[in-house]
Order: sequence, then structure tokens, then C-alpha cells
Amino acid sequence: MTDMTLIAVMFSFALLGFFVMHRLVLAQRSGPALTVMSLLAAGIAFFVFAGTTPIGMDPLRAMGIALVGLLPAFVGAGAGALLGWLMLRRRLRK
Repeated sequence: MTDMTLIAVMFSFALLGFFVMHRLVLAQRSGPALTVMSLLAAGIAFFVFAGTTPIGMDPLRAMGIALVGLLPAFVGAGAGALLGWLMLRRRLRK
């Protein structure tokens, strides 16, 4: 049961990132789209750093946040940006 919950949480974060980036790129809002991607990447870098060095944060919690929450959101956001860009390119070509 815990495995399915973990997969559901990761899937929901990925879908959230996907739909946010898809909407932003399709609306030609490149500034906020780049900001979202940058914040996700910075969050991953911060929590992986916090999980591997003793800076006062629980390493298990830091790696959990990075790998369960932020990494699927980052991958989903990248896929959403790609799909939004492809749809926008097709729309503008006609």
C-alpha cells in the first residue's frame, strides 16, 4: 500500500509540473516558464546538497523531498514545456 501511495504522490507532482509548463509555454509566457524550471532545479540542487552534507537538515527528509517531490515535477515540467512548444510551433505554422 505504501508503494502505491508513493507512486501516486510522485505522479501527482509530475502532472502538476506538466500542466503548469504546458499552459505557460502554450500561452507564450517564457519568463514564468523559465522561472518555474529554474526554481525546480535550484530546489533539487539544494535538497541533494542538504542530504549529502551535514548542514543541519535531516538527510533522509532532504533526499526524500528532492527525489519524491521535486525530481518528478522537474521531469514533468520538461515534458510539458516540450509538448507546449511543439503544439505552439504547429499552431503558428498554419
